[in-house]
Amino acid sequence: MMASRSQGSGWFAALLVASLVVAASPRPAAAQLQFSSADGKQSFKIGILGQLQAESIQNGNAKNDSANNLFLRRLRLLGNFKLSDQLTVFFDTDSPNLGKGNPDGTKNNADIFIQDFVVTYAFSKEFQLDGGMLLMAQSYNHNQSAATLLALDYGPYTFVESVPTTSRTGRDYGLQARGYLGGDHLEYRAGVFQGVRGVNNTNSFRYAGRLAYYVFGPETTYFYRGTSLGKTQTLSIGGSFDHQEDYDSVGADLFWDQPIPGGDGVTLQADYNQIDGDVFIPTLPKQRDAMVEIGYYFHTLKLMPYVQLARQDFDAAARPDEKRAQAGLAFWFAGHNSNLKLAWTKIDRDGARKRNQYQVQYQIFQF
Repeated sequence: MMASRSQGSGWFAALLVASLVVAASPRPAAAQLQFSSADGKQSFKIGILGQLQAESIQNGNAKNDSANNLFLRRLRLLGNFKLSDQLTVFFDTDSPNLGKGNPDGTKNNADIFIQDFVVTYAFSKEFQLDGGMLLMAQSYNHNQSAATLLALDYGPYTFVESVPTTSRTGRDYGLQARGYLGGDHLEYRAGVFQGVRGVNNTNSFRYAGRLAYYVFGPETTYFYRGTSLGKTQTLSIGGSFDHQEDYDSVGADLFWDQPIPGGDGVTLQADYNQIDGDVFIPTLPKQRDAMVEIGYYFHTLKLMPYVQLARQDFDAAARPDEKRAQAGLAFWFAGHNSNLKLAWTKIDRDGARKRNQYQVQYQIFQF
């Protein structure tokens, strides 16, 4: 199916604008903006993440027209307090999809809100406590930093549980233990969270946990990274669970980041989740979600072509399954600090027209 000539012209104009923005943008320095106490025992670091995005997606209706947008996919302010060697506080704000058009023609003018608020007390590397508004770890992709993703965005079904569980893009309020054992090769996370409170707040709490084994290249930070652009070798195999009353989610994932001799690199990720809201969360039907992505980084060109494949399969025949295939190209001008990503996605839902989605995203990041 082909979009109309006017739609194609609109998309070309959006691409041109995004390219001009990148060409005119100064390259950010690698230095961090940080303030420290006189004795150096306390510090405060601040940063910013901005993603300007152009998008065109076919509506799949009889007219076969397209919805076109220029908007801010993410606009975040980040801060990290180090209050002592044991106590740190991380927070960030967000205003996602700011300026994006709504179906009724109005623009999304959502206010800025707290996205993450994580207080960590490290008794030791083997035992740490995280409390606050926490990004949960149903899969590796679920717990990645939005600033270091391989693809243009997360997998399309990565946060499918968020709205039904009254979470905020995978975040929930709670407390979890986290630690790294066996020379940092084994990571564990186990926590209790608010979950769906119900009438008069009588529901039991939500319990979630994760185990990850690092064959090499352990990650010992709260958020997982995406591609290292050929700099770091990591291989992790993980499993997770998420449970509240009759709701259950279990997952398995693999992440492999491999430098290639000479400076190139390859990054591979695979995530799989089985989710069932049952009678407790009927708006979260039983399903199996999977995502695989792979990219190859050419260090001399600072380019990474990639492919992301995702699938959502429902148990109920009345619910249409969907699969998406995305081909993309990332230009890493200054690594994760400044980059441009182009993506084309084919959306195939059972019983519906196949649709095309085109996206261009410029990222500026400093932290």
